[in-house]
Amino acid sequence: MTSPHRRSLLRHTFAAIAAALAPSIATGRTGRRMPSVIVIGAGIAGIAAAQRLQRAGCCVTIIEARQRLGGRIWTDHSWPDAPVDLGASWIHGVHNNPVAALARQFGIQTTVYDAGTLSNNLSESRLYDAAGAAVTAAQRQQFAADQDQLGERMASIADKTDAPLSMRNALHQALQDSGLPAERKSAAFELFSRNVEDDYGASIDEIAAWALQEGSGFGGREVVLPGGYGQLAERLAQGLAILTGHVVEHIDYRGKQVQVHTSQGVISADKAIVTLPLGVLKEGKVGFSPALPVEKAGAIARLGMGVYDKLYLRFPKVFWDASDVITQLNTKQGIWSNWYALERVTGQPILCALNGGNAARVLEGMTDEAIVAGAMQQLRCIYDSAAVAPDSWRITRWAADPYARGSYSFPGAGALHDDRKKLAAPLQQRLYFAGEATHNDYSGTVHGALLSGWREAQRICG
Repeated sequence: MTSPHRRSLLRHTFAAIAAALAPSIATGRTGRRMPSVIVIGAGIAGIAAAQRLQRAGCCVTIIEARQRLGGRIWTDHSWPDAPVDLGASWIHGVHNNPVAALARQFGIQTTVYDAGTLSNNLSESRLYDAAGAAVTAAQRQQFAADQDQLGERMASIADKTDAPLSMRNALHQALQDSGLPAERKSAAFELFSRNVEDDYGASIDEIAAWALQEGSGFGGREVVLPGGYGQLAERLAQGLAILTGHVVEHIDYRGKQVQVHTSQGVISADKAIVTLPLGVLKEGKVGFSPALPVEKAGAIARLGMGVYDKLYLRFPKVFWDASDVITQLNTKQGIWSNWYALERVTGQPILCALNGGNAARVLEGMTDEAIVAGAMQQLRCIYDSAAVAPDSWRITRWAADPYARGSYSFPGAGALHDDRKKLAAPLQQRLYFAGEATHNDYSGTVHGALLSGWREAQRICG
């Protein structure tokens, strides 16, 4: 029996065959000629763009390298009673958030899970030192206050310099100016570094100091989808023509039509939207004719692609604290510093460890068994023999994924403030660009990807 996901792909395939053979001219509700459009990538940006374009009367075909939809949205159903998201997990702020609005529209269940990141939860999460001893509430509050002070100082430092400045250099300067005792400086540096890796999927050496002030967010609670984020991509993709298993090799936009060369042949249309992840663009295996302009190529080079990986461990029973977030300071290489307890969301005894930046890159080079053994060693540092062996696990390696090459984008240490706009700029009114890395306000988020797809659809059909 095929899975629900596979059955959906089969429905998409029949529609896609018809669309691929359809004429390139369509007429919208206004009576004017509407262009044919190829959307490269069936992640949320591509799906969102295609829905808007199709609704406007365009003939749209999505081509996708994988045999599934969603891109960096990926819900794993290996545990039938507890689906888990291997990619995006959170809707960050539900007030006026278009992703939250879509979830409500589709009747998709959400659960409040205000976990946030390490420094944001110091006053509420369970925090342990390197030896596995619990940190007191007073110490947690002091750590949180120090983090707030550092953030304000770093923002001020970034504001006052026009030269490229890494977050590490800004952090060192902020610590020097802080007046904190040496011991608190050390703890503040450790926490801030881990928090940055958690937020950006990169180390403080790689990220521009001004990244702390980049973009904006939505208010309200943070929520997760107990049934998985994949539901949203599937619902949004209904009725669209999607060709899976089409790996893009070259994009030729020299003629009147864009020709997209794939592993399955050449597909042509009046226009194309590229929603390839920044990591894939940076790798350079997809060619362009003519070559991308210097400004766009420079933006691709200067922006960074973070790595943020997950380890889900399913246990026979819960042995950990009654807290959504469990954090440990000064772990080796920053690995296994934060855990998310999911029994409240999944109804099952599952822990999720999130590792970003260098920690994630180290883990991606290890076997599954070595990863799990290291995780259990760290858990037993806190819970001793109560930390029983897991029954099973799920592991991600987003940097190794040839169709992602990372998790989400960040401003590299040498990035310019308008690099995302340069990345988003259309070429010759034929080639367009969408995806979270192209959104100036909401990069690194599902809502940023969604809004970027709508933006390019609007740019094409007005």
